[in-house]
Amino acid sequence: MKRIDILASEATFETLETFETIEQLNETVREYKCKYKEMLTNTEISVLDILHRYSAKYKGVSFLCKNTIGKLVGKSRRTIIRVCQRLEELGIIRQYAMKRASDMQQTSNAIVILPTKCDDVVVNEPHVTQEPKENVTPRKTLPSKTNTNTKERTAKPAWIPQAFFALLDSHIHSVKEIEEYWRSVYATTYRMNLALEERAAIGIEAFFAMKSRLKQLRKPIAYYTGVVKRMAKQRYVTGLFADVFNG
Repeated sequence: MKRIDILASEATFETLETFETIEQLNETVREYKCKYKEMLTNTEISVLDILHRYSAKYKGVSFLCKNTIGKLVGKSRRTIIRVCQRLEELGIIRQYAMKRASDMQQTSNAIVILPTKCDDVVVNEPHVTQEPKENVTPRKTLPSKTNTNTKERTAKPAWIPQAFFALLDSHIHSVKEIEEYWRSVYATTYRMNLALEERAAIGIEAFFAMKSRLKQLRKPIAYYTGVVKRMAKQRYVTGLFADVFNG
């Protein structure tokens, strides 16, 4: 989660809004729940529903504290923190650390539900207390076509393993699409006791398997997710047997 000093105020919440209408917000949440229906746990879906329910005043923005969310879904604060981190890693939400204007002490985070097509909508970062931003792009403005091949667009996100990114970048050349494939690997292997290097290796092997059948596939990412799931499960079970017999 990005840690910056943002003053909690109506102006800030209005700046963070990601939707123009409640209907757009509702449709986006439905799309996320459909897209990740096999990956999200019941608790994660419940938290998303709570964030959705309390994001009506500032469309897409809620500012419930983790304790309150926990009480509403019957889970501990620690569990809610983990759930929000996972929703953020999947690209469903973004969290902003907030401070009260009265005493500059930390208050509840603003939790923003992101549009499903983030490249089609520019979401403003709120004004920070340290220094103002220059030439901020107006919220919800379509990006110009001339910006699609800039260094910023092709830079590797820090949360994607280098080996995985390098392979897919040599075939795809789209950071957004590479992010989608890594989210699939991360979400599918989330509850398995696998090291990051193992996850990356599974993702790479699954990509080659998918690539060999690419012309036959209507939805490559769906096929890819299935391959990752099978490979990860096989590796996980093999590891369990090795632990039993070697122990």
